[in-house]
Amino acid sequence: MKRIQLLLIALIFAGSAFAQQKVNGIAYEDLNANGKKERREKGLPNVVVSNGLQVVQTDKNGKYELPLAEDQTIFVIKPASHELPTDANNIPQFYYIHKPNGSPANLKYPGVAPTGKLPKSVDFGLRPGNDSKKFTALIFGDPQPYTLEEIEHFKKGIVSEVENIQDIAFGAALGDLVGDRPDFFPIYKEAVGKIGVPWFQVMGNHDMNFDAGKDEYSDESFTANFGPATYAFNYGDAHFVVLEDILYPDPRDGQGYWGGLRPDQLQFLENNLKLVPKDKLVVLLMHIPLFEENGDSFRDADREKILELLSPFAKTFSMSAHTHYMKQTFFGKEDGYNQPKAHHHYNIGTPSGDWYSGKILADGT
Repeated sequence: MKRIQLLLIALIFAGSAFAQQKVNGIAYEDLNANGKKERREKGLPNVVVSNGLQVVQTDKNGKYELPLAEDQTIFVIKPASHELPTDANNIPQFYYIHKPNGSPANLKYPGVAPTGKLPKSVDFGLRPGNDSKKFTALIFGDPQPYTLEEIEHFKKGIVSEVENIQDIAFGAALGDLVGDRPDFFPIYKEAVGKIGVPWFQVMGNHDMNFDAGKDEYSDESFTANFGPATYAFNYGDAHFVVLEDILYPDPRDGQGYWGGLRPDQLQFLENNLKLVPKDKLVVLLMHIPLFEENGDSFRDADREKILELLSPFAKTFSMSAHTHYMKQTFFGKEDGYNQPKAHHHYNIGTPSGDWYSGKILADGT
């Protein structure tokens, strides 16, 4: 009996030790843009950092601490006052992936390689930015190329028209960055990199690892290329939340997918919005629209919870893509958004149009 009790106590302590694993670091002003904290570079207070579930603010010295599980991505939520570092293709670098053992090994398309031991400090360098209240963003629906030829259509027909565009704060693509080809992510990155502005990504149903047995593993290739699939950032007086809103496999029958959020994603949204001032404009960026399309396309309970969490904010807006047509929808009190003015949801057009069909012009567009 004593042996069993001792074993149970050991297991409890082992579980407690695992649950109490922590990550800590500092958000700082990276004045020389070298990605390393120098002595003269100050820590930034009140910067928000998350593990995809819990959300905390840095202290007066820019330091933070979060609990950490073995399969989480730590990320900073860009404050309006600062800019994120970007890679050679203008993809924001705002995260640290913690997967000591890497992604599941049985995936057709590679995910994250083993990240090994957690660093002593996971730091986020931010660059001084333009804190203007007014800005313009460039938002795409589905690029969705299935072939190298369609990648060229995307480059010539869309990217070339906005290459080196001026006076744009950032851009975003609302999912289906590729057409069932996660190995095209690097080519996609090269294409949007030519636009010349920081470019954020939303994950779509054609960006998934379809051989993932669980929903939480369906974004492994996406995460390897772009970081977390659910995250947030700020520009001006607007707070943007990116939601990966695809339940895969469909929890109803294990086949296909369904629009909605996992409990951990809803918890992140709730925890995150608690730290957002109520006078901000809150903008949700997602792939599958909140409205119903051809039947029950979005889980009702999740839509109602999203609208409930948005209800403390008088100014809200959400954008989606997915359908390859444009549609404006408004959700009011009868839908769960408890504000005098309805929540505006805009399902936008897609660069791929009708999946790159139509006549090919002389210039290849």
